[in-house]
Amino acid sequence: MTSVRLPEAELRRVLDATGRCSEVDGGTTAVTDVLDAIQGLVPCDVIFWNWFTLEPALVEHALVAASASRAPVRAPLGPWLDHLPEHPIMSGRYGPVTAVSDVLRGRDLEASWLYQEEALAPVGIRHEIGLELRHGADEMNVVVLSRGADRAFSERDRLLLRLIRPHVEAALGRAQARAPHLTPRERQVLTLVRDGLTNAQVARRLGIGEATVAKHLEHVYSRLGARSRTHAVTLAADVLARPS
Repeated sequence: MTSVRLPEAELRRVLDATGRCSEVDGGTTAVTDVLDAIQGLVPCDVIFWNWFTLEPALVEHALVAASASRAPVRAPLGPWLDHLPEHPIMSGRYGPVTAVSDVLRGRDLEASWLYQEEALAPVGIRHEIGLELRHGADEMNVVVLSRGADRAFSERDRLLLRLIRPHVEAALGRAQARAPHLTPRERQVLTLVRDGLTNAQVARRLGIGEATVAKHLEHVYSRLGARSRTHAVTLAADVLARPS
């Protein structure tokens, strides 16, 4: 890796950006503030936070762009997920801060499904870099920055993103915790748990296996950061109180 030295003014900008992240509590506006802070450090055409669950059902919980960003354009999630294991950014195989160019370059990129099908070429995007954030089982949680053909991401950009990533992760984690999302089935399961049913009773009520109930609860615990059944019910109280 090329050695990069940051001037004092640049380090101050990093500190300012991390300070903005530390002030985040929750909500879409707060998420936008975090993305604005990142875009101020690493200018780009498009930046967005994408958080979704893959299993047991595909649910997109967040797709938020910075205030000065172009709206994110992406192919439909369903067919795109077939390529997830090989995605340079989303797969998590290549590190927490990864550029598409780390994996695909030149003609290899232009011939790839990523360039042809994932809405890069049609909107003039060629360079992407992502920050993979902490996530639960069967989830993806990533901030993606995109640029046109003439502005590849540099080692300076990578360094700045590595420096700010823990603060972004903490800030978006707080926003995520303030807005728990449950799939319809997870909500059904947790509602019955709230009502005092055991896993076996929940399974009989919903006509599913007891192991499936346990798996749903595992996903709920991971997403909410819950330590127990009672803790999960407490954290999701507002969600469970809303009309279905």
